[in-house]
Formats: sequence, structure tokens, C-alpha cells
Amino acid sequence: MAFSSLFRGTAVLLTVTLLMFLSVMAQEQSLSGTINDVNGQPLEGAEVTVAELGLTQTTGADGRYGFDVAAGEYSLVVTLIGYLPQEQLASVGAEPVTLDFQMRRVLPQFGQEVVVIGTRAARTALETPVPVDVLSAETIAESGQTETSRIIQFLAPSFNFSTSTISDGTDIVRPSTLRGLGPDQTLVLVNGKRRHNSALVHVNGSVGRGTAGVDLNSIPASAIEKIEILRDGASAQYGSDAIAGVLNIVLKDQTDYTDIQFTGGQTYKGDGETFVVSLNHGEKLGSRGFINMTGEWRDRGFTNRSGADPRQQYLSLPDGSPDPREFTFNRINHRYGDAESRDVHFFFNSEVALGDRSDLYFFGGASARRGESAGFYRRSLDARNVPGKHPDGFLPMINTDVEDLSLATGFRHRFGSWAMDASITLGGNSFNFFISNSVNASLGPTSPPEADAGTLNFRQQTFNLDFFGKAGNVNLAFGAEIRRDNYEIEAGDLASYVDGGVPDQFGGRAAAGIQVFPGFRPSNQVDESRRNIAGYVDAEIPVGENFLLALAGRGEHYNDFGGNVSGKVAGRYEFSPEFAVRGSVSNGFRAPSLHQAFFNNTSTQFVFSQATGELVPFEVGTFANNSPITKGFGVPELTEETSVSYSLGFTAQPAQGLSLTADVFKTDIDDRIVISGQFQAEPGGGPIADILLPFGANAVQFFTNAIDTETEGIDVVLAWFKPIADDASFSFTAAANWNRTNVVGTVKTPPVLAGLGETLFDRIERERVEYAQPRALYNISSKVQKAGFSGLIRFNYFGNVKTVESASNPNIDQVFEGEWLTDLEFAHRWRNGLRLAL
Repeated sequence: MAFSSLFRGTAVLLTVTLLMFLSVMAQEQSLSGTINDVNGQPLEGAEVTVAELGLTQTTGADGRYGFDVAAGEYSLVVTLIGYLPQEQLASVGAEPVTLDFQMRRVLPQFGQEVVVIGTRAARTALETPVPVDVLSAETIAESGQTETSRIIQFLAPSFNFSTSTISDGTDIVRPSTLRGLGPDQTLVLVNGKRRHNSALVHVNGSVGRGTAGVDLNSIPASAIEKIEILRDGASAQYGSDAIAGVLNIVLKDQTDYTDIQFTGGQTYKGDGETFVVSLNHGEKLGSRGFINMTGEWRDRGFTNRSGADPRQQYLSLPDGSPDPREFTFNRINHRYGDAESRDVHFFFNSEVALGDRSDLYFFGGASARRGESAGFYRRSLDARNVPGKHPDGFLPMINTDVEDLSLATGFRHRFGSWAMDASITLGGNSFNFFISNSVNASLGPTSPPEADAGTLNFRQQTFNLDFFGKAGNVNLAFGAEIRRDNYEIEAGDLASYVDGGVPDQFGGRAAAGIQVFPGFRPSNQVDESRRNIAGYVDAEIPVGENFLLALAGRGEHYNDFGGNVSGKVAGRYEFSPEFAVRGSVSNGFRAPSLHQAFFNNTSTQFVFSQATGELVPFEVGTFANNSPITKGFGVPELTEETSVSYSLGFTAQPAQGLSLTADVFKTDIDDRIVISGQFQAEPGGGPIADILLPFGANAVQFFTNAIDTETEGIDVVLAWFKPIADDASFSFTAAANWNRTNVVGTVKTPPVLAGLGETLFDRIERERVEYAQPRALYNISSKVQKAGFSGLIRFNYFGNVKTVESASNPNIDQVFEGEWLTDLEFAHRWRNGLRLAL
């Protein structure tokens, strides 16, 4: 991926911005102090935040902090893991101000973490007008998981990470969702900046079919300081894609130590061996600058839970008797489970001071992943097999190379009681398919056993200019965003897609293309771009002493389909320090992605046959929404998804160390984009055959705004913390999410397809939207800690899910009952920093 022109643009932008804002001068005074414990000892590593200016410092060994600010009223918030957060008001005038803090020792409690998402001021998670979860570095380390998506799934019940198998690229980049909605309906930020999506669009039978979300596993867990999850519609605050909510991943900025971690394990079945080695190190740069770097290597072996294949594998002998090889054939011939994956990551986070009032920051990273997954086994007697190449049949392998690159650079400047943040974020994802242990049957014996099947690329460049500060007692933010997206499909090797004309082993026409994943053809190639410009304003207004009102509005305009405006109203009323209610109403929208507008290919999909009772392979063409064949079906051009979200809840702290939050939510989405069902030519001719005839296709599917959905549910979190002794404590957390998504109204069917609504969006697709994700998720954990020893037990429940194989026969639906998973961890941390956990 070539980003040289973007780097040059970044340099020009920063130079202009620097000259512009260095000219803004204001008389400033020192605001400084010391962070101590109750015994007067200085505390190192405390995070001091000036809420109104977005300034943050981390104290050194002397516990000192210091800012230069203009005259005005400021709120300082101090947080440190293991201590209760504190907040004090500072009135800065003509003289320097000294403000010291004395921190009281406790272990972290739910809701006491300061968050930067869902609010334009520094507030704890219990003080925000919308629900926010915070996963700390300590909690992440105790999850027992090694992938970022899996970590979030086991710690936040509102988040789901679906595992799929025999689903092409989705085996490696798996979909993650929030509150039961789609993968592309959650906005992901890193250090508050938009993260690019994956190049892969899920087209097979998995959760999120027809979407392209963010590959969270391209961000190593060892580089993460905390993860903030905003569980509320936030399109007006942060941009389209935030219909379900926002994930903000905050990278580590520590400079106090070097962290080396090694994790190893496997399943009780003896497979799925996983090894992770990571190193995180930070260095100070000047008085308040730093650079933090992370390297991680992860190796995960495949798992296999397939049963024996009972089918006949070889052609019968001329006398009708079975081939003797039937009795010695290894019938565990499929691979059904997690794919094999090897990952290498490098991430960094850095900030450099430019004088007293300005900072330059950089962060980003690169990752490379090599995956290997399998397709369905091709038997020796299969028409797609070439016996001379694979006399016993073959298991074709999909090898995927996923490369990911990101870089953000920005400039922050403070003037008066306001601050400015200008940044450019570059990101790109590349997804290559390489097929091995296979054959192109139409080439016969001359077919190579492997071929490059093509590459998907997605690139994103985002420019942000934000201003934030205080106007009287109102926290105010406004700004603009310019974004450019680019999507490419590159063709594969000739052997991956060509029709060589050689008949199959039975004399019929052989399927073209390399088996399991026919390559992208030159006719599939696309190189499309889109531009978007947006502006927003966001305000938090105290109304009296007990009520906080939050208002936000955002307008966006895309050069390819037009614009939209979204707004949000949220509020929090505090009846007492122990109890408050909160709620929000917002509308949002999500533009169709370039993937959905332009993806096209031919793939092997499996359709249930009523005649044989088996899944039968079928070559299906996916056509771009603006293609002539799609126009022939009368399908209109894609338009944006629109939503209306409601949330109402409360926060309670009935006793010391005890907290409870509950939030009811509802999200209505209109014109949701889906992949249609398969339109197959009728034997002997018919209306579908007439449409397909000029294009030489037998079955097609396409993207369309076909459905409206309604999602509703409730999130509940109960947390209890109790000190047992000076060096011992007990904590308990119980969290639950109940959600239900229903397709409402009728399928939006164009006149050409009148009467075919059940094909456009059939029962398989409807059930996948409604039942493929758990409707109930629970997380219950308890931890006892004494000195350096700790013991943790965690229970996770994942509710029922359903798979549907036939659009017309519900008798073969499969319902998988909910399951409880139990985690136990025993750990000891020595004074020298070594921690050992089982």
C-alpha cells in the first residue's frame, strides 16, 4: 500500500496548522501540584486530566504535575489504578495556582474509571449520560484470552464475536457485533480516531453476511491500555457507522517499565495449540513526551471437531461391489473448527511537546496474519475431482494473507480556555486468497495444485479538525471531518478462474476455477473511491445542580449518494449522590460501504437439496449493485441505512463499594443492506431464466436495501467491592445483556420481482438476522486478592443460536442450546514485577 502522497500531505497540513496556531498567544499561568497518598508519599503513574482542554499528564517518581493555562475555571481529575479517583476545581487568575491531591488506596471499582467517550468532559463511567463500559489493562490480562475480539466478548456481554468455519475468508477475519446488530454498525476508534474497516466482505453463511466490519484482532491486546465501549447510538457525535455504539481502544502510554508476556495453552482435545509472546516498552521524551512500543507474535493451531464422513468415497467396481479402499479410507476427512493462524504485530504510541502549549502526537501500527482454513472435502468420485491428481479425493485449503497498516499524526494546541486538535489518520487493509491442495477440474491433468485467487484492498484517509473547551459552564466541542475511502479487487492467477474446457471425469462440463474458491477474474476488478465531508457540534449543559443535558448534531455529505443529518439528545438527572437516571434519543445513518456497492465474484456455496438431503455445491455469482444484471432485476441503487435509537436507565450506589446500572434500549433501522437470496434459472425457462440468459449466469445474488429491523434489549451491571484487610480485598461483578432483533414489515421487492420477496430475502436470511447471535449473554466473576496472590472465577453464558439450511423446510433447522463456560485463574505477582498465572 502506497501512502507516500498522504505522508507529504500530512507534513504540509501540520506545518500550516503549526504556523496558524503558534500565532495565537494568551497570557498563561502555571497550574501545578503534587499527587500523594494518605501518608504523604508521592505517587508515580497518576493520570491528571484538565477536562476542559483535554490535557493529560502522568506523574513521575516525585508525584508532580504541571500545566500552563489561561485564566479561567478548570476541573482537574486524577486517576490511578488502585486509588479512588478525585476531582477538584481550580480558579486560575493572574497568579500561579498550586493544587495538591491526596489519594485513598482501594482496588479498582466498576464505574469509577474516567472515560473520554460518550462525553466531552472527563467523567467517570457512572457520571456519563449514556452507558459506557471500561475494560482496563488488568482486566484484559486476566481474561485468559489472546485475541482482542475474544477478550471483549468474554468481558462485555453486549459484545459478540462469532466463530465460523468453512466460510472462506470469514474463517480468519471473523465478525464482531454490539447489541446484536451488524459488524459495520459499530464505529471503532483508536485513541479517539476512526479505525479503517477490513477489506473482506462476509458473503457466506455467517453472522454479518453482507457486511465489512473492523478487524479488531489486527490490534494486539498487549498494546492496549483500556477499551471503552459506548453502548448507545452515537452517529451524531462520532459519525456514521455508530448506530449500535462505539468502541474506543486506548493505546498504552506508560514509560515506567518493560512488560514481557508469554502465554501458552491448548484445548483438552489436544489441538488448538496457542502461543503468544509480547513485549511492551516505553521511554520518556522530554518533560512530558513519551514513546511506547509493542511487538507481539501469536501462533494458533487449528481445531477439528468434524465427525466421520459416511458417504461413498470411490466409484463402485464394474461388478457393482464397493472399491476396497472404502474400508481403509480415513473418514475424518473434513476440518471443522478454528482456522490456523500466525500473527505478527507492531504498534506504537508517541507524543512530543512543542513548547508549553502545543503537542505533536503519532500512533499506529502494522500487522501481518497468515491463515489456513479448509473447504468441504472433494471425494474421489466427485465430478470436481481429477482422479489422476487426487486419486483419493482432496481437502482444498484456503491460505489467507492479511496485512494491515495504520498511522495517525496530529497537532494539539491550547489557546485561552480552548484547545484545538488537527490530525490525519491513514489506514489500509489487504486480504489475499491463495488456494492450495486443490485443482481446476476444467484444466484436467495439467491443472496446478495451487493458485493465487486474488486480493481485496481497502484504504482510508481521514482528516479531523476539532475544537473543544468551555463557554461559561457549558462544555462545547465542534469540528469537521474529511474522509476518502478506496476499495480494490485484484484478479487472481489465470488458473484460479479460467475455464479450460476439459470435461470432468464423467464427460460432463467441468466447473471452472480452482476448487473451493474460484479466483477473481479480470472482469471482477474494481478500483473505486469515495469522498465524505462532515461537520458536528456537541454540547454538555449543566441545568441547575442535578441535571446534565447533552446535545449533538452532525451533517455528512457523500459525493456518491448525497447527505444526511443526525442529532442526539441525552440527559442525566441525579436525585442524590447514590441514584441517578439517564436516557437518550438519537437518529443516525450508515452509508453503504464501497464493499457493498462494488463487490462482485463467483463463489461455491452450498444449498440444501430436498432430493438428496445433502448440502449441494452451487456456483453463485455475486453482482455489484450497479451492474447490468442487477438492473435487470429492477434493484434500485443502494441508499443509506437510517436509524432511531432510544435508551433509558439508571445508576445506583446504594452502599460503599456497591453499584448497579441498568439500561433499556431500542434501535429501529430502516433500509438495512443485505445480500439477497439466490435467484436460480428455472429448468425449462421462466422469468428468472429470461433475465439471466443474456449474461450466461445460472444463479445470482446482490446487495439491496431490502429490510427494516427492530432491536430491543436491556443491559444490567452489578458490581461489589469489599476490602477484607489492609492488603486483601474481594470483588464481585455480574453483567447481563438481553437483546432481540426482528425483521419488521414486508421485504422491499422491486416490481420486476413481484411475488419473489421470499427469494429476495428468504427464511434462511431472516433467521440469520434474528437468531444467529445469542439473545442472552451473562458474565459473572469474582476475585479475591491478598498481597501478591489472587484467585479469580468467571462464568460466561452464551444463549441459544439457530442455523437454518433450507428456506422451505423448517424441520431440519438446528437449535444449539445455550452454554455456560467457566474460567479459573490463580496468579502471583512478585515485587520484581514477575507475574505467573495459571
